[in-house]
Amino acid sequence: MKLTEEQQNIISCDLQDGQVLKVLAFAGTGKTTTLIEYALAHPEKRMLYVAFNKSVQLEAAAKFPSNVVCKTSHALAFACFGAKHRNRLVPGFKANTVMNALDLDNYEDAKFAIDTLNNYLVSADPKVTRRHIPGIARQHYEQAGKPMPNLVVVTNRLGRLMCDGSNPEIGMLHDGYLKLYQLSRPRLNYDILLLDEAQDVNPCTADIILSQEGVSKIVVGDHHQQIYSFRGSRDSLKTIKADYTHYLTNSFRFNKNIARAANMILRCFKGEKNGVRGFRQKTIDGESSQYTMIARTNAKIFDEAVSLLKKKKKIAFVGGIAGYRFNRILDCYHLYINCKHAVRDPYIRSFESFGTMEAYADTVEDFELSSMSKVVANYRHKIPSLVQTIKDEAVDVSDADVILVTGHKAKGLEWPVVSLCDDFPDLVVDKEIIAPDELEPDEFNLLYVSMTRAMESLRFAPGCSVIEFMERYQELRRGEKAQSSAK
Repeated sequence: MKLTEEQQNIISCDLQDGQVLKVLAFAGTGKTTTLIEYALAHPEKRMLYVAFNKSVQLEAAAKFPSNVVCKTSHALAFACFGAKHRNRLVPGFKANTVMNALDLDNYEDAKFAIDTLNNYLVSADPKVTRRHIPGIARQHYEQAGKPMPNLVVVTNRLGRLMCDGSNPEIGMLHDGYLKLYQLSRPRLNYDILLLDEAQDVNPCTADIILSQEGVSKIVVGDHHQQIYSFRGSRDSLKTIKADYTHYLTNSFRFNKNIARAANMILRCFKGEKNGVRGFRQKTIDGESSQYTMIARTNAKIFDEAVSLLKKKKKIAFVGGIAGYRFNRILDCYHLYINCKHAVRDPYIRSFESFGTMEAYADTVEDFELSSMSKVVANYRHKIPSLVQTIKDEAVDVSDADVILVTGHKAKGLEWPVVSLCDDFPDLVVDKEIIAPDELEPDEFNLLYVSMTRAMESLRFAPGCSVIEFMERYQELRRGEKAQSSAK
């Protein structure tokens, strides 16, 4: 593939020890290819490529030349601090388990202690402080008319149990040993560090990389693809001081029509001045009726699966059906019918009733739990048969008529034909485009990410407000141009 002038400028950038190169790359603009070409052009340099997750790391390891080592941040930390806890690693803590381990009076105290710990672990901070307490906690206790417990003290107790292993019910979190690694101030013995997807790197990981003295760094990412703030990620691109800044704006993934639609979102809601250019010319050989539906939530994926199966369509789930948590919908249903002995998930089983779970989800803004509750309330006693039917009927992606995926799982992937579902937030209310501050930036970013998965054709469900937004936005732009011409 012939490299663009933008890519050539990045590859020819000769970094001195300790200098930083920042690359702002829009969707599909060949950032990984650019990094590979940079590594090939500098074979004398020992480089470390830090990937966002395991799948990206494995893909990168197969592509980069031998002078580049590819690892995740957790892999760096595992050898030093994770290995000793390998038999007690857990993906997360449940409120009922923490409540019992710390002898707390209610689930809310436990839930907010867990959230406070998680906020601390992904931060660059050396100690737990009040700034790690989620804002929703203060609101909850004020509304309940109860004093807020000392969550810093409670969180430190939980953190000690996680590290010392004295309570068999409290294991070690993956972000826990990563935090221990960061606090140890490790030294990475490389000439150049390559940090990919910098917009989604949490401050803990960013600190590990950016605190390396005398080591050159290339930091790559896209402000508009930050969609993991809820996991504690922060856009490191905004705070990094760079010696050089370059852009990648030519997308090899999609054509100018898709680029035009994506740029409307970026310019209206994100204030983006540059924008992405649709650089794709070639169409995919052959015809296929297969298309991909991207939804915002797992609940909408369930709805679409039910609808498509009624139409005798063959469906597939990106990453496998297990990742869409339909078993938890079934657990919620068993709680709904007061059949608690059939609930397998200990978190859901810990609730006294379905109504209690709904109230809890609303109180602490547990959106996943809330969406599952709505699915159960909608389908009720059809849930067991629907879940089983979806599992039985799901096929491999290559055999499907329709591929189903959420926007978060779609990141980094692409398909010829994409259809966006109608569960993304409304961009137009009462025929007026909403103000950018009416939604969290991640919501606009998730929409941009979802739209830019399309290679040749981008469609929208009838209830999706993006169509109305684009029409209204173009009207406003025409009006502005007419006024400008009149002057």
